[in-house]
Parts: sequence; C-alpha cells; structure tokens
Amino acid sequence: MRKKNSPMKYVNIVVTILLMFGVGFLPPFATLTPVGMRLLGIFAGVIYGYSTCEIVWPSLLAMVAFGISGYTTMSAGIASMLGHPVVFQVLTQYFVAGAIVIYGFGKWFVRWSLSQKMFKGKPKFYTWCFMFIFMWSCLILNDLPLSLLLYAVWNDIADSCGYEKNSTFRYYGFCGIMVSLMLGSGMIPYRSWLLGLSVSWKEIFGAPINMGIMFLLTAIIGTLFVTIYVYLGAKVFKVDFSIMQEFDVEKLGDESKHLSHRMKRIISAFVISMLLSIYGGSFTGGFASFLNDTLTMGGLYCLIAVLLMVLPSGDGDGKACIVFNDIKHSDAAVSWPVIFMVATTIPLASALSSEVTGVMPWLTSLFAPIFEGRSAVFIVIFTIIVMFILTNVGSNIAFGTAMIPVIAPFVLASGMNPVLPGAALLWMANLGMILPGASAPASIFHGRSEIPDAGLRTKVVVFAGAIVVILSIAVFGVATIFLG
Repeated sequence: MRKKNSPMKYVNIVVTILLMFGVGFLPPFATLTPVGMRLLGIFAGVIYGYSTCEIVWPSLLAMVAFGISGYTTMSAGIASMLGHPVVFQVLTQYFVAGAIVIYGFGKWFVRWSLSQKMFKGKPKFYTWCFMFIFMWSCLILNDLPLSLLLYAVWNDIADSCGYEKNSTFRYYGFCGIMVSLMLGSGMIPYRSWLLGLSVSWKEIFGAPINMGIMFLLTAIIGTLFVTIYVYLGAKVFKVDFSIMQEFDVEKLGDESKHLSHRMKRIISAFVISMLLSIYGGSFTGGFASFLNDTLTMGGLYCLIAVLLMVLPSGDGDGKACIVFNDIKHSDAAVSWPVIFMVATTIPLASALSSEVTGVMPWLTSLFAPIFEGRSAVFIVIFTIIVMFILTNVGSNIAFGTAMIPVIAPFVLASGMNPVLPGAALLWMANLGMILPGASAPASIFHGRSEIPDAGLRTKVVVFAGAIVVILSIAVFGVATIFLG
C-alpha cells in the first residue's frame, strides 16, 4: 500500500525555503545590514529545516543561499563549508573512532564494564560512572573524537541490551555524553580558543583568570550536573533501566571476551592521536607549533587513518588494521548527515557574527544598558544567561570575544572580583549545545542517525541545558557573594 506524504511535510519545506530566501527581502532593523538579514534568514531556515524535515537537503540548500547572500561568492562559500578544517577533522576521526566499534571494541567494553561487581544490578550508577569518568577525561582529551567513540559505544550498549531504536535510553545517553564532555573540556581554559578568550580577558583587566578558582567552581557544577541529569533525567524521560539491569553479558558471545590484535593496534593509534592532540593544545612553539599550525589536527588524524589502513592487523588474515570496505557503509564510521550539518552550520554561525552583518553592535547596544549600575551578583548571573543564549545561536568564539568589552566597564565600575564574571563567561561560551550550529559537538550530536526524532532530541538537550544554567547561576552566584 502506497503511503501519502503528510501535508505538514510540504508546509515545513515551504517554511524552510521562505526563511532562507525570504527574510533577506525584509528591511534591516537596528544595526543589522542587508547581508546580516540574509544570513539571519539562512541560519533560521536551516535550523528550522533540521528540526522539522531532515539534514541533507536543507544543508545543500543553505550552501546555495550562502553563496548568493552577498557575504561571499558561491565558489568561496562552498569551499568554506565543505573545506572547513573541522569537517575534514571529523571525517578522518570517524575512520578511526568508527573502526574501533566496528571491529568489536563496543561489545568488549559492554561485556567488561557490565561484568564488574560494583555495577551488578546498578544500571543508573553505571551510567553515572560512565558520564562522570569521561567528563573528567576531557580535561586532557579532545572531546570531538571521544564523543564519536562514546556515541558508538552507547549505541552498542543499547543494541546489546535490546533497547528499541526509538527508545529514550539512546537520546538520554547521547545527550548526557555530549554535555558531560563539554563540561569537562571547559573546566580549565588552558588550550585552544578558550585560552584565547582567557588572554583577551587578561589584556583588559591586567591579571589572568584564576584557573584554580574556575576549576573548583566548574568541577562542582560538572559533578552536580552528572548526578542530577542521570537520576532526574531517567525519571523525566521515563528511561527503562530494567532492560539493562537484567541483561546477561553471555549473550554477547565468546568473541566479546577478548580484544583482537587488530583492535589493540587501532586503540593504540587512537590513544597516540589523542596524546598528540593534548600536546598540541597545551604547548606552543617547536613541535607543538608544527602540530597546530602546519599539520593541524585534521592532518594528524588523516595520517593516523592512513597508518591504520596500511599497518597489518596482526590477526593473520593478511589485511590491514582498517579495511575501508568494512567501514564505508557504516554510520559508526562516517555519518554523512553529521558531515553536512557541521559543514553548513559552523561557517554560517561564524559569518552571522562577523562585522559586515551588524549583529555585534546591535547586541552591544541591547545589553550594555542592562548591566549599568547593577550589583556584582546580577552581573555574574546575567553574564551566564546572556552568554549561554549567544553561544547557542552563533559562534562561541565571536560572541565570547564580543561580550568581554561589553561587560568589562561595568565589572570595573562595580569594583567586584573580575575573576568570577570572566570565569563565568568562558565557562558558558563553551556550552553551545541547543542548536546544531552552536558548536562542532552540537552538530555531531544533532546529526546522529541513531537519534532521528528532532523533537525528543531537543527536549533532552534543553533539559540538560537548563540544569547547567541553573547550577552555574547557583554556584557562581554563591561564589560572588563570598569572593566578589
């Protein structure tokens, strides 16, 4: 029997197209320029399309709209999207992280971890430890490749235990992984663009952000988040842990008892790539400069993938560690919706934050009067709320940089400890999670084929975001009262 398309499907398609190409014809408001209006419409259209339709065709349409927006040319626009360094980095990371799961690591990890006596009959505690441990690991590990690995592992847990494809267990777990890794990577701003924001703050105030104080406060928030999210989230989204609790690991078969030589070699290469990423993100000059500026992280993961495609597996099968034909059709190896979403949203968000759009002056004029004459606690709380909103609609780097000069005069005028608003700003700038364009981790999360229901996906991530904001306001607010 033939199925008819829902009329709402065509309504959503029309709305997506109208937003992308129609908003630009509206008269600009405030300081926004005509280009800014067009980019705003494209961004709104692609987010609406992702939420109501699918991923691939709205991405392709957004590439066309971006190319004719007046911000760039079609050739340059396509190059900036499909040729974005993060796109290439995610693509090559997929090869390695995906292969780890395809060749059996996921089932081995499920068997090994669920067999531990401390987790017997305690699936929620297992989930808490899973998210808590990997949150802390992101103090040194890169959250992008780690998220790809953990999504695949969590999906293996769900499949092995027998959870349905549309089970809230998958959405709940994927969101918890994404946010936990974000929290861990933002606790100490000693690397990458967060370090750049920290330096910008230091240049204005003449003193660096006290990373010890920031780490203490953010570690408290991270620990409380994982605890509340795991236990309260399970109730809110009615996650059925009885399936996991009753699961018999013997169902996974004998092959899950041990790691093959191939698997050990792939994991070793993955660990080496992570260690080199840590080194490149922690130091400057010399080899670190070569890693960051010449080879780049995308080039590093490309070399690791090449190495594994030529290195013998060690299993006596005459094959390499990674055989491309084994992984090319698997979403665990390469998820094309994720690739298209990352390619589209990150350049769009960055463009929206650029000078030619007029968005930044509008935001400055909008928020500056709100800060004037306010107390230290108000400044910190409002910084948290505003920065969380901004980092979820545009470039975290651009909006973070723009907000520093906006709030700095009022921090100085209030006589408060500048460490607290600075730490709050940096902390929230790293938490772009609600919309796909908010960050690379958000794009990967929202593009995963294992969690296709955009409505449920949004509910889970909004729930997690609300917990983070409330905890951040409470912890930073109390700290301001005693230290501000």
